[in-house]
Amino acid sequence: MSKTDQNFIFVFKKTNELKADEIKQLIKLHNETMNKERTETEFKEKYLYNFLGFSFHGLMILNGKILGCYTVIPQEFVFFSKKIIFGQWCENLIHKDFRGSFMNFKKMGNIVNEQLKKFKIFFVYGLPNRSLYVVSKRLLGMKDIGKLNYYVYPNNLKKFITKFYPLNILLCLFLKLLTKIKIKFNHEYKFSIHKIYNEKFHLSRYGKNTNYKVFLDKNYKLIYKIEISKMHNNAKIIWIIDVLPLSKANLEQSVNELINLSEDIDLIVYIGNLNKEPNNLFKVPDNFLKERSIFSGKILDTTQVQETAFEISNWNINSSNFDHK
Repeated sequence: MSKTDQNFIFVFKKTNELKADEIKQLIKLHNETMNKERTETEFKEKYLYNFLGFSFHGLMILNGKILGCYTVIPQEFVFFSKKIIFGQWCENLIHKDFRGSFMNFKKMGNIVNEQLKKFKIFFVYGLPNRSLYVVSKRLLGMKDIGKLNYYVYPNNLKKFITKFYPLNILLCLFLKLLTKIKIKFNHEYKFSIHKIYNEKFHLSRYGKNTNYKVFLDKNYKLIYKIEISKMHNNAKIIWIIDVLPLSKANLEQSVNELINLSEDIDLIVYIGNLNKEPNNLFKVPDNFLKERSIFSGKILDTTQVQETAFEISNWNINSSNFDHK
């Protein structure tokens, strides 16, 4: 009998129903699968500190050992003026030795989705990586909402385009000049679907992670993260995680604030989908991106959530809605 043919048990549990040993097993599965270190404190912040006080876990178990999980965090949203709960699909992990049967992904997803409906959660959204994207569509029933764009301010490109020195310097100067001569215009973003930001959301999304910085202005709140990217020759990148409230003017002011933060910044990045480009950011062309992030979702009850959920122009969506940055 192969490992994929064995008789797994599929169990649903809320986070507050997990035993101490089960939490340790889930942390171990995450750390080994994702090659990242998650502590017990981080686990509890992520899954317990939302407005419900728990998240939803589908577990794949063999001989008392958790070898797979499917996890959804409840999030409060406004959906066309109506307050509603959506599920943020954030993890789908299977131990490397037991990945032969893709149907196991579906079984874990199904048991969680049935429980979500009992809590009046009728829509699940996520940002699957390349390896999970096809599986999420074929087996989990996820449907594309749209692609997320990268908007950047290029302060210094020499670490990103190393082969084209000194053209990279000239390109950077040219782009900076464009930000000065761009036609300035006022524009207000209008979104029919957006998360409800409050203290519970902030604690669940960011926890006590000091890598996330907050800047408060009288008109807006900026949440950002600084990364030294080994992938890009130790370039210093500032990721704009969220701007509250999100408007074209507030996003532009946030970029200006970050430009003044430090002279050694190489790149400022905002990920989202905006119908008007801010004056001091440039949308990165598709052919410059190795991998586009595809925002997707699944309706669990069509009488409660309409197909308008799959129109990305309705969404205020950015890095704050996911956990990959």
